Amino acid sequence: MDRDSVWQAMIVAVREETGDPDAVVEPAMTANDIPGWDSLAHVRIVMNMEARTGAVIEMSDTYKAATVGDLCDIVLKNIKAAAAG
Repeated sequence: MDRDSVWQAMIVAVREETGDPDAVVEPAMTANDIPGWDSLAHVRIVMNMEARTGAVIEMSDTYKAATVGDLCDIVLKNIKAAAAG
């Protein structure tokens, strides 16, 4: 999966898990910028991304992400790590 595919999956996951099918999701945004993104939605978004991408993501790693783009990079890194071995 390339970065664009992961980003598109992220948009869908955020919209699904925040309950807002029209949510605007941009790489520079933070969770605070997206209505409905609370701590429970965060966990659900990460789990949704694992299901969509096959990545295995440590929840503690996701708390290092300052932006949605950073979270996308973490997912992408974990996809590559899973594929490598």
